[in-house]
Amino acid sequence: MKGRDSRKQTIITAAAAIVGASVTGAIIGITAVTPFVFTKGSEVAGKAIEIAKANHTAGIPAAKAKKAELAALNKEKAKLEKDKKALEKKKQNARKAQAKKIYEERVANGYEASLSLLESEADKAVATADKYTLDETKSKKKAKAKKEKKTVVAIPKKEKMTITNQAAAPDNIPTDDGSEPDYSSSASMFKGISF
Repeated sequence: MKGRDSRKQTIITAAAAIVGASVTGAIIGITAVTPFVFTKGSEVAGKAIEIAKANHTAGIPAAKAKKAELAALNKEKAKLEKDKKALEKKKQNARKAQAKKIYEERVANGYEASLSLLESEADKAVATADKYTLDETKSKKKAKAKKEKKTVVAIPKKEKMTITNQAAAPDNIPTDDGSEPDYSSSASMFKGISF
C-alpha cells in the first residue's frame, strides 16, 4: 500500500510541477512578447490607416466627378421630360385645331346633316321610282343574241409527239463542280415558302 501511495504522490507532484512551469512560462512569455506585438501591431495598423486615408483622399475627386456627371445626367433627364410634355401638349393642341377646322368645314359645306340629307334623297328616289320601267323584252333579246353568238372552234389534228424518258437533274441539287444550281429556270427555289 505504501508503494502505491508513493507512486500516486509522485505522479501528482510531477503533474503539478508541469502545470506550474507551463503557467509560469506562459506568463513570462506573454509579458516579454506583449510590448513587441503591441508596437508591431500599432505600426501595421498605422500603415493600414494611412493607406486607407490615401485611397479615400485619392477617391474623393473621382467621387465628386461621378456625382457631377450624375447631376448632369439628371438635369438632362429632367429637361427631356419637360420637352416631352411640351411636345405632347403641342400635339394635343394641333389635334384640337385640326378637329375644329374639320368641324367648321363640315358645318360650312353642310356635311353635319348628312344623315338627314341621305334620308331625304332616298325618299325622293322612292317617290320617283314609278317613272322608271324596265323593258324586259329588250333584255331577253340580248340574252338570246349572246347565246347565238357562241361558235364552235375546231382544232386541226396534229401528228403524235413522242416523249423520250430522259431524267432531268432536279433544280435543287448542287452541280458536280460545287457551284449553286440555276433557280431562274423554274420556281423550285420558292417551293414550300408561303408569302
